Amino acid sequence: MAQDTEAMTPAPAHPGPNPWKFVPFLYIMQAMPVTLVQDLSAVFYKDLGIDNGLIATWTSIISLPWSLQFLLGPLVDLSAKKRTWVFAGQLILTALLAILPFFFLTGSVAFIASLIFLAGTAFVSALTNIATDGYYLLSVSKDVQAAFAGIQTASYRIGRLLILALTPLLVGKLMQFGPSRLNTEGSLYFSVKAPSDKDPYYIKKADLVVRQGELETADGKKLLSSTGKPIEIPGVTDEYKIDNGNVIVGEKKTRIGLFRLGKVVTDKPEEGSWQATTFPTVSAEDKFTGSATKRKVSARTAWLVALLALALVYGILAIGARKGTQDAPQDVEPDFNQRAQFLPNLIRTFAILGFYAASYFSVSAVWKSTANMIGLEGWKLPLDAKAFGIPVGNGQVAEMVQLLVCAPVAVGIFFFLRGSLKGTQMGEAFTSFFRQKGIIAILFFMLFYRFAEAMVAKMSVLFLKDDLAKGGLALDNSQFGLVKGAIGVAGIILGGIVGGLLVSRTGLKKGFFAIAAMMHLPIFLYVYAAIAKPNSIGAIGAIDFFDQFGYGLGYAGYTIYLMRVAQRGNHSTAHFAIGTGLGATFIALAGILGGVIQQWQGYQAVFLSALLFGIPGVITLFFIPHDETNEKTA
Repeated sequence: MAQDTEAMTPAPAHPGPNPWKFVPFLYIMQAMPVTLVQDLSAVFYKDLGIDNGLIATWTSIISLPWSLQFLLGPLVDLSAKKRTWVFAGQLILTALLAILPFFFLTGSVAFIASLIFLAGTAFVSALTNIATDGYYLLSVSKDVQAAFAGIQTASYRIGRLLILALTPLLVGKLMQFGPSRLNTEGSLYFSVKAPSDKDPYYIKKADLVVRQGELETADGKKLLSSTGKPIEIPGVTDEYKIDNGNVIVGEKKTRIGLFRLGKVVTDKPEEGSWQATTFPTVSAEDKFTGSATKRKVSARTAWLVALLALALVYGILAIGARKGTQDAPQDVEPDFNQRAQFLPNLIRTFAILGFYAASYFSVSAVWKSTANMIGLEGWKLPLDAKAFGIPVGNGQVAEMVQLLVCAPVAVGIFFFLRGSLKGTQMGEAFTSFFRQKGIIAILFFMLFYRFAEAMVAKMSVLFLKDDLAKGGLALDNSQFGLVKGAIGVAGIILGGIVGGLLVSRTGLKKGFFAIAAMMHLPIFLYVYAAIAKPNSIGAIGAIDFFDQFGYGLGYAGYTIYLMRVAQRGNHSTAHFAIGTGLGATFIALAGILGGVIQQWQGYQAVFLSALLFGIPGVITLFFIPHDETNEKTA
């Protein structure tokens, strides 16, 4: 979405393209790749059985191109017309989205191969977003921009809805298990129990379905094991069998709670006297029959179909956008001198990406080595390991080799960038940003204000999807689409509206503490959910609604403040882009740290840690400069 409207090129004196013909198309499409990479990728990787730590780390890292838009901007401005970039980007994105699903069929390399394509998608999407916003600013007047602010935002949210609600809904329908039949004869019964029941019921036959990771009867009673606990079906399972008194998932067998009637008191079996029985039974009349059940289609095939459908929708929208996105009078080709700066800026951009990567792998090596030496659970390095594909003996040595290679590379790139930026307009924008008054407090604000919310946002996706045995809520994809897509998006929209109204009435300085409190308080609800494990979709939906409402409200205050900071100097557009880029980098760190904590101590620890990280975020509000002189008050 448009990031800064202060330093835009003057609007054309005569009417440009009709915004109704291109704004909805462009901003629905702008949201789709962003939501796919940042949010939906965690869902399909979870269905593929990828480790939580890997999901949290790599889906955070591949989202970094959007945080580097301040570097990518010159690549767009100095090479071609914005309209040309928009069409080229949409064409490439359509191809990437169409190819991506086929990597799910590549077995063990599916994760790595699809990550590469998602990273490419993020990079192209970031360039296309810059061109889209630039075209929008050049093609319509300030008055039209103000009038279309709501349409622009609504279109972006529709794009999120397509990805985060409708796509999982389709996958969920495709991945449904068929009903499985369980039947007993003679004096043999099996036990079931609803969450609201005080005692189990004993029945002789039922059609069972998988609901929220557990086997249930049609009326919501859970099938119990011989230990009295509900029988779980892991989310990555494509088939299970009920045979010989067991529920069999792969190599794992779970004994069903089977009982033989000892003494008949009435014709209601639950009022009789019961004793556990072993199986097979000694009575010819006591029989047990079950069935094998598969999903309609496997997880890999379901996601293949759904993401191909998504690529088709994106391609159709691209056709509509091409027809509605006409030439704008001020969208002109850059001159020769401007185009000459394209290659230097491209080199600087890739150098920044290299600096990020080398820095990450250096810090990762230090962390893993330290965690291994102090014996943190879940961080034992392997005895046989490779460094850059070369056998080195053990994991500790591999991490040290990684550090010795990556750290000097990061330092070298840093000095190269410092030299290459010196004397350039980009370099002046950087140095002036970090010279401004109160920059230390501003940087701490960028780091901590959204850190807690960002950790919850990344880990709540995995929490909703993860198996009950692993501490999650085991939502299937249809349920996830309803909760995180439809209900969550509604919360974001409402929160953004309320946040904007609150700031307009009270001023940002007066309203910031209330905004920060409302952004962080819903984390308590996720702490509750991690402890209580609610199985009501209504309750889970309410938790995510309030969390997303707080996020929408808090993000409104965050964005407004960054705009105020950007307007303190002569490089407002560049300063806003630098601020949002740094903020996005800190958010990626929050996602990575959330994955580490979850693997180490589980989801309760993640959400409790998020509460603690929220404290310095609120404290920074006492120290950041506001420079307010003309704010409205109630």
